[in-house]
Amino acid sequence: MTSSFDVVDDFDGLDGQEPDEGLPPLLRRPEPVADPLSVTKLRSTRKELLENPKVSLDEAAANAITSGAVDPARLQALVSGKPINLLTAKPVVGGMLYATAPHYRYLDLDVLPDFINQRWADQLHTAMDVAPSPALVTSYETLIGAETGTPYAVFTVHMRDRKALAQAVAESMRKTFNAQKGENDYTASVLQQGVKEPLTLFVMRVAYADGTTDTYLVSGDGNSRLVSMWLARTGGDIEAAISACTASVIGSTEHSGERSRAEQTAARRRVGELTARVRKNLAAPTLTEATRREGHTVAFPATVVVGAWADDGARLPDLVAARDDLLANLHVHVTAWTPGAQNTQGMQRVYRHARGEDLITPDVYRVLSGTVGAQLMHELLGIPAHRLWSAAVHQYAVLAAPHADGMNRLIKQEFGMGKADRQRISDHLAPMALSAYRSQEGIEQPLRAFGNGGTITDTVWKRAWELTKGDDVFEVLDDVLRRALAGEAGAVAELTVLGGTAAILDGYITRDRGSKEGTDRDSRKAPFRATPVKLLELLSKTAGGLRMLHSIAHAHVAADPAVLPKLFHTKDRDVDGVRVRDGEPMLDKTGEQMIIDYEWDLVYAADPAKALATIATNRAKAKAKTDGKPEDPEAEDARQRRTLEQGITSASKAARALARMSRQRGKGVFGTFDGVQALRDQLDKLDAILVGFGPADTSIIVIDDEDEDEEGGE
Repeated sequence: MTSSFDVVDDFDGLDGQEPDEGLPPLLRRPEPVADPLSVTKLRSTRKELLENPKVSLDEAAANAITSGAVDPARLQALVSGKPINLLTAKPVVGGMLYATAPHYRYLDLDVLPDFINQRWADQLHTAMDVAPSPALVTSYETLIGAETGTPYAVFTVHMRDRKALAQAVAESMRKTFNAQKGENDYTASVLQQGVKEPLTLFVMRVAYADGTTDTYLVSGDGNSRLVSMWLARTGGDIEAAISACTASVIGSTEHSGERSRAEQTAARRRVGELTARVRKNLAAPTLTEATRREGHTVAFPATVVVGAWADDGARLPDLVAARDDLLANLHVHVTAWTPGAQNTQGMQRVYRHARGEDLITPDVYRVLSGTVGAQLMHELLGIPAHRLWSAAVHQYAVLAAPHADGMNRLIKQEFGMGKADRQRISDHLAPMALSAYRSQEGIEQPLRAFGNGGTITDTVWKRAWELTKGDDVFEVLDDVLRRALAGEAGAVAELTVLGGTAAILDGYITRDRGSKEGTDRDSRKAPFRATPVKLLELLSKTAGGLRMLHSIAHAHVAADPAVLPKLFHTKDRDVDGVRVRDGEPMLDKTGEQMIIDYEWDLVYAADPAKALATIATNRAKAKAKTDGKPEDPEAEDARQRRTLEQGITSASKAARALARMSRQRGKGVFGTFDGVQALRDQLDKLDAILVGFGPADTSIIVIDDEDEDEEGGE
């Protein structure tokens, strides 16, 4: 006989325990949902919405808002201005947003996950990169009426076609699912009780390359819950969730242009079939898994922003900034999940505000936002057509342009800083300044080095300097060096920025928290501690240092293995009985000029006296620890070969161990697909290096066809 405490629901397992079938315990049954009304029956609701004085929408936006509401009659009462307005006021900087009170909306009709703000996007891919991402960070703005010239409470985003929109949505859903190690996955909660907290939605106009447009709602706050609803609907598989969302909301990606009336009618018909099926199955004695999944994901509560007005009564000109401010009240760090994403998105807002206040020109803004390539940057600004100058434009705009004080103010406002010192400025600026190099392997280290003061020496910091214009990259660099050696402060600052950025990118300045001291010339070591900005300060004060910065920038731009950065003396002193002068080439015993291989070389050359003194001190300490018995140093090439072999051996053992584990625990032991793909990419690059630079197989005989033909003809 079964007691009342042992009642087993077909799909819920024992009360309070996890079910055997994988569904979490049911806490709240789904509720029946009404069928969607035809568009013709929604005209009065749309009319009431547009007549409300607090609303600032066009007809297409109003149509998207009304057509997806589960109960249009209730929505009509909420948006009606008669006899009392029931919109919710949301104060933001510079004005007020107005949103509908919470009401239920169909998941499948016109609602997309947030692919415009991209909380996960801590990597800004730009058109300046030599390997630009096929999915650049989506840029969105406030919709301006083509005829009226007035802003609406609507975003506008440009997409090539529906397929590009679907790809952006897919990337967003995938990244949202994988972010924070899966901690933002609310699928189990949705299956237990549905979504109870309202999501915040914004209207978004998608403009396609063929001139057509489509209108959707995009989630602001609550994007993780929205993605989790699609996961709950489709059994927890993110790829299935992406396919379902795309098919239901966007429609066929093989068709171009906006959705046709037939497609939208078919979508409403499918929702009607879904709601009818859920109502029928909820009345059955057994709650099936399908009913539970569909019932909890048919509809969700939401508030929709429908109005945006400035303090002076005019329409709010920057809905994007208002959105960020609204969500800042709901999240500690606005919306971004990682420090890199916060800095990237924060600086994007700084640049947008700067453009609005005329602190930067529209052409400079295009370069800063990463929407133009190197050649177009040259045509717009006159500076050399190379991405190194893109990084310099970011630094110039923030540090030295005529309105640098205004930029400083905006940065302090955006990041809540009482004082904007060079450390904080460089940290926030790093992901934007180096965004043109996002595809570079190992870019994380340059980002950390740049973020630790970067190139912001005393000469660069808050002093007037310009970027030299010109067509030929090398002629411009030579001109900057000539003027810097002549003592022109602006040229010294410019060369510090160009050469210093190149040195950070190419690994000649790598230490983000002070160089790791060593006693022997080696990679990732230095004879004395020097943060990037302190090292650049030393180099910028000597003729030899300036020449080395010029040589590093020259080699970086040339991107030719035959062009390497050279060492120069930075002090007047005696070397092996020979007097050398500041600025003269540093020669080896064969009379050839020495090359900068490591950060060690650059640091040593910057201050030889300090380098020798520090090395002597460190060697004395090491000798004391080994009782005066120095160890025989290992040849550098032998050490690197040993490191390579050990790394490959360890990686092989780990891969085999995971393969064995996968037999019992599934392929998930290897992590996410993106993570595995990244490892495969690294292995491919390593293989290319070994093939391209390693020794050839001498057992293979190469026959020259031409010689063979000549021999045969004799």
